[in-house]
Amino acid sequence: MKIINRRHALMFGLGGLSAVALPALHLNRASAQGAHDMHNMAPAAAKSATGVKLPHPALLQPDNSGLIKLKIAKGRHSFQAGSSAASAGINGNYFGPVVRLQNKSHVRFAVENAMDDVTTLHWHGLMIPSDMDGGPHNVINADATWQPEFDINQPASFNWFHPHTHMDTARQAHMGAAGLLHVSDGGDRERGLPETFGSDDLFLAFQDRRVIDGDNVYAPDFMDLMHGFRGQYLTVNGAIAPIATVPQSIVRLRLLNASNSRNYHFHFSDGRMMHAIASDGGFLAKPVAVNILTIAPGERYEVLVDFSNGMAADFTSLPDDGSGRTPKLSDAQSLEHLMRFEVSDGLKADVMKLVSALEEPAAADPAKSVKTRSFIFDENMAGNMAMMRKKMMGGESSPMGQMDHSKMDHSQMGQMQMPQPSKMQEMMSGEMDHGEHSARTADQMGPSLTAATSGITMSIADKPFDMSRVDVEAKLGSMEIWKLKAVEMGHPFHIHGANFRVLSKNGQAAPDYQKGWKDTVLVDGEAELLVHFKAEGKRSHPFMFHCHVLEHEDVGMMGQFVTV
Repeated sequence: MKIINRRHALMFGLGGLSAVALPALHLNRASAQGAHDMHNMAPAAAKSATGVKLPHPALLQPDNSGLIKLKIAKGRHSFQAGSSAASAGINGNYFGPVVRLQNKSHVRFAVENAMDDVTTLHWHGLMIPSDMDGGPHNVINADATWQPEFDINQPASFNWFHPHTHMDTARQAHMGAAGLLHVSDGGDRERGLPETFGSDDLFLAFQDRRVIDGDNVYAPDFMDLMHGFRGQYLTVNGAIAPIATVPQSIVRLRLLNASNSRNYHFHFSDGRMMHAIASDGGFLAKPVAVNILTIAPGERYEVLVDFSNGMAADFTSLPDDGSGRTPKLSDAQSLEHLMRFEVSDGLKADVMKLVSALEEPAAADPAKSVKTRSFIFDENMAGNMAMMRKKMMGGESSPMGQMDHSKMDHSQMGQMQMPQPSKMQEMMSGEMDHGEHSARTADQMGPSLTAATSGITMSIADKPFDMSRVDVEAKLGSMEIWKLKAVEMGHPFHIHGANFRVLSKNGQAAPDYQKGWKDTVLVDGEAELLVHFKAEGKRSHPFMFHCHVLEHEDVGMMGQFVTV
């Protein structure tokens, strides 16, 4: 692991002037345990030490009138025994239920905002009109109730809902104000898929956290807004290192990356395969065997895992360096433990055979495109660094002026300095090592900032986000080719009210597990998408397209489109 020296601590965190090292969060490479990635031995992962059972979210379906009631409120949550952290939740203290909707149905929601903050609730993955989508224009004031209603008309899929509040999405989502959405068509039994909720069909939401005790759980500094907020605690359904008990059979895992910025590179420590059967927009043509599955913030995948041998297994992630690239197992010095699966012969084993085929998506035909557009994820690195450098040299209103000097190591004051010219050139040229920012702890942080007051600006549509500006007009029902380019780091791209097919990534065909319909994809370099505009985008409530690193969204890496 990298060491943060005083210069890095100052510039990358703007605080903590004595030299610090990232904590040793994981075990070093251990002797081979028989786990292989084709030809390579896998590194060891830390075992679960908590013994806590995996929490299952509640299953919520419309009542007889088609109504679903959701209440967003603040609370407190224990991520591990003895901890108590400020949180937010939907119909609870942290996170929310699995809302199951039937395709071809009409649904009504009553979304009560019991917080003292303005919020919204975006139905991430639903193809519905923009005035029902829950974007930043759909404001729900404190103590108010929003009552959207719409028709569900899309394939069976795994989606979710979360705040999309202007310049405050990252904080509210990190606090836990989110939940899961399952669009069902009732055909899983005929497909031969597991469908017993909480037994062989598990909904898993992954979120990393920096603070699991106290009230100040989200206090980003300058580099958090630049890189995305990350923490060293990895949680599954709100628990650290939980244990799931599953039947001795094929088990279905619905995986959601609910983190603000961390990519997960899922891997079973014993080398067993995951078989991807669905991505954001629905089923793949057939199961795709994967040993490492990378999922970006906002992305969802469904996988089948074979537990018929009765052996327990640790579910892990390879460390994420922020680049967006899927790491090689042979290069990993350690694995990050997420959870453990234990097998019980007391649970009913319904599905013993892996399905061979699912629904073949229609061929992705670029010839159907009516227009080609290009977008660049622009972090405005030089401008933001220059702005922060100016603020650092400013008065009491600057981050440097706000530092708690009573806690500073004054013996090190002589070593306070701007980076050497070579380092500044590296930062300005877009060559920063984002791995230096991964999993910082609270005591390594600089002065906290907000997106609204930081002065940081980013863009995806040439200019930082403006709620009054429409960036794209697209014909409803049409398809377009969108060419995306990420220069500094990997960015997860998400679009509302539309689905897309990944035509290529960095000039190569997309992996087989990414060849279905999607609404979110990790862009590391260049990607070419065939976008299908399926839902009505009204000028009063435009749809969004943006980076799903939530801090980047908050500081302007977002655009708007309407359909005509």
